[in-house]
Amino acid sequence: MRNLIIAAASVAFLASGAAAMAAEQTEGTVTSVNASNGTLTLQDGQTFNFANGTQLYGILPGQTVGVTHDGSQGLGAFNPNPAND
Repeated sequence: MRNLIIAAASVAFLASGAAAMAAEQTEGTVTSVNASNGTLTLQDGQTFNFANGTQLYGILPGQTVGVTHDGSQGLGAFNPNPAND
């Protein structure tokens, strides 16, 4: 029984890691941002939905941003060129 519990815990841990590694990164120029509803649209037409729209405060149209995402679900926004600030 103990081995079964350890095996199940290991599978759950590996599955969570695989999901985290499945996230991709995209960079682009912002065309619109709405922190109230958590949406960010890039110049190439990709739109991302953030569960926490406060991550988008301070991001303005025309800025280049990076988005860590899984599909169209935005997980995080970052500055892809921090040395240029």
